[in-house]
Amino acid sequence: MSEVIQRIKDLGEIAIVIDTWDDVFSDFDPRPLNERTVSGDFITELKKRYRETRRGDFIITIYAPLDLKDEKSERMVTQRLKKHFLHGYLQKKKELRSTRLRGTIFVLIGIGSLTFLTLATYFKFLNTLARELSAIVLMPLGWFGFWEGLSKLIDTSPGFIQDEILFRKLSKATYQFKYLPEQSG
Repeated sequence: MSEVIQRIKDLGEIAIVIDTWDDVFSDFDPRPLNERTVSGDFITELKKRYRETRRGDFIITIYAPLDLKDEKSERMVTQRLKKHFLHGYLQKKKELRSTRLRGTIFVLIGIGSLTFLTLATYFKFLNTLARELSAIVLMPLGWFGFWEGLSKLIDTSPGFIQDEILFRKLSKATYQFKYLPEQSG
């Protein structure tokens, strides 16, 4: 019994109720349903639910009215959501790689500036005036580049990394549809 409970906890189910397919896709996008962008509200709700159930693999259960039941639409929605989240994941990964590359370049420029200044002072291959003028520019440049680069390499925004993980998990999630009978009011 405890294994079943643990399995349920490990499979983070995120349940979302929709009234129409427009709840999944943007109302502002006039293109046909299979080409529309994913709704910002839908993504926000998934992020909120993700923060509540972070662990393990995800099953996204979309509850919809019975009149929306259509296997073709289900496949299209699943495909579009996975594609959207895969694109988001790859974009976040690319941005993270770019930030870290800039950080590495900053560190190298900083170390290069400080090394040049140290060698110029030690070996005296520049006259005193040139060394002093170089120090005015290279010393702050070197320290700024070094520390700012380390900051970019080490202190990546936790929110950014969480979004990357979220998009990766949502691109690999299992999407299932359950239909609710019409409620008479």
